Amino acid sequence: MTVIITYLMRFVMVTPRVDHDTLKDSIQSLRFDGIMDRFGMVFIHDLDLRSLKLPGIDQRDTAKLMDLGGNVIRRPPPHHMKKIARPWQLGDGQHQNDFPWGPAPSWQRISDLLRTECCTFLRPWEYVHGNEGDIAFHRLFIRFTRDIWLSMGTRIVNANRLPNPRSIEDAMRTWTPQNIEQILGSERCHFLPSTHGLTGNFPKHVCSKSFANMRNIFFPGLEVDIPENSIWSAYTDNDAYIQIYHDYLQRWSQHDVDMLNNYLDQVFSNLQCLPPSKSPEAGGTTIWSAVKGKVQFVTNPSFYRICEVGGTEHDQVRPIRPQISSKQLVARIQDTHGGAKAVKLRTRVRTKSIKTRNKRNPPRNKAQKKKYIAEM
Repeated sequence: MTVIITYLMRFVMVTPRVDHDTLKDSIQSLRFDGIMDRFGMVFIHDLDLRSLKLPGIDQRDTAKLMDLGGNVIRRPPPHHMKKIARPWQLGDGQHQNDFPWGPAPSWQRISDLLRTECCTFLRPWEYVHGNEGDIAFHRLFIRFTRDIWLSMGTRIVNANRLPNPRSIEDAMRTWTPQNIEQILGSERCHFLPSTHGLTGNFPKHVCSKSFANMRNIFFPGLEVDIPENSIWSAYTDNDAYIQIYHDYLQRWSQHDVDMLNNYLDQVFSNLQCLPPSKSPEAGGTTIWSAVKGKVQFVTNPSFYRICEVGGTEHDQVRPIRPQISSKQLVARIQDTHGGAKAVKLRTRVRTKSIKTRNKRNPPRNKAQKKKYIAEM
């Protein structure tokens, strides 16, 4: 589609050459030359502006087109990100494909990469086949994905743009940063780092859950008391996913329940992003959270293209207090001015006589000086 659009743009000014077979085949599929010769103009009526799909044009780049330059094409940054300094990417190296930004970037660098380069910083997502025969398992996760997104506010995204996956693969792909940015828009997404399973130098006070353990947040057990005023309560009725899950827990044997939970743990472990939701067990009422208008998503560290977290804790940006404490100030003043035993020197106050006080001061500028001499 990029080749076709640029060809049409050039055709407005000149007659560009058709110098490779891919463009030639695309022009023939559009019947470009015949329509142009007859009408003098061409309209692409079937072009879908939202998905940039055109009937008759291959949706995937051909091998010849990839050889011409498709392998080096990078996704341009979103419009609102153009003013943000992008982290330096290595030009070449032994581990360029596996670790484009180095095997051990610092924690601050990882946070910046997730903020500006999340789609390329995470390894490409691939569907892991498993439990193909358990249709009930698949339907439950598909229902979960659709129902969770139904709680997204209309101020963020219109209801007709919310995902409605039809297969387990589509449901899992929904949680990739590429699909999330397509749903919300890249200007409304904020991807957060996670420390689970990482080694190296990162903030020790940050303790993140694994994505498998986060499954318990979204799929609470029967022992969890969900308050009626909680947003999670809506999922316990009207055939929502928690009601279906609890129904399985009540009717199925313990072996089948264990298989279901293990399946969900595997699925969650292979997701790239999840909202930082609060568990309904503690009365949590938060599914989605946003900072400065950007919806937050926790990223799965197992997809980070790094070996470990590099740098030191001193490399992290910390708030600096510009002043010392009051006790430190007292000690510093005592050391500077001689301490508590310092004797305050008395200064002699000079008193002016009456004659001196009544003496007229001469004017400063020349005009007043001449007038002063004349009066004398």
